[in-house]
Amino acid sequence: MTKTIGVLGGMGPQATVDFFQKVLNNTKAVRDQDHIHIIIDNNPQIPDRTDFLLGKGESPLKSLVRSAVGLQLMGADILTMPCNTAHYFYEEITKFIDIPFINMIEEVAADIEAKNHGVKRVGLLATEGVYSMNLYGRYLEKYGIEADVPNREGKEAVSETIYTVKKDLNTVDITRINRVIDRMKKNGIETIILGCTELPLLTDRYPRGVEYIDTTSVLAKKAVEQANAQH
Repeated sequence: MTKTIGVLGGMGPQATVDFFQKVLNNTKAVRDQDHIHIIIDNNPQIPDRTDFLLGKGESPLKSLVRSAVGLQLMGADILTMPCNTAHYFYEEITKFIDIPFINMIEEVAADIEAKNHGVKRVGLLATEGVYSMNLYGRYLEKYGIEADVPNREGKEAVSETIYTVKKDLNTVDITRINRVIDRMKKNGIETIILGCTELPLLTDRYPRGVEYIDTTSVLAKKAVEQANAQH
C-alpha cells in the first residue's frame, strides 16, 4: 500500500498545481485506485517568505508549522513543500512533526551530482530570499559545486518574473530573465537550477542550449518514490 503525501502548498497556488500534476505524471496508474493519496493544504495566506528574509514582513513560520502539523494529523505519511524559499524554515518545521519531510533543495543538489557527475558550476535562478540566505550553498558545496548567481539587475529581473507568474501567468514577459540566462551561457554555464517553483512554469520559453533543473519535478519524483517504498 502506498503512503500518503502531504503537500504544504499555496506558495504560490500555480506552483502547487504544477507539483500535483508532476506527481500524477510520475505515477504508474491504469485506474483511479492506482494513484497516490495526496492531501494538499493550499494556503496562499502564508506570509511572503522573501519579504521576511529581507526584513520587510512577518515570519511565515507559524503558518508553515500549523500546515505541517495539520497535514500529519490528517494522515500524511510524507511531507513535501513545493517552495524553495520556504526551505529556509525546513529545520524549524521538522521539530514539530514526526513524519519524513523531503528537503527539496538537498534533493536537487543530489540530483545534479547524480546526473552531471563532475560539474563544478551551475546557474541559480531564484528569489531574493534564496539568494540572500544562500539556501543552495551548503547543499551544493557537499558535492564541490558552486552556484553562479546574477548581478543586482539580473536578480531583479528574476524576481520580477517570479512575482508576475504569481499575479498572472499569461502576462509574463520573459525578455529580461532570458537575458540573464544568456549571460550565464556566455559565462560557460551549462546547467541552471530553476530555484523557485514558479520558474518551471515557463521552461518552454527559455533559451535552448542549457539544461534546466526543474526543482518541482525533482521533488515530485522523490515524493512518488518514497510513497511507493515498502514500509
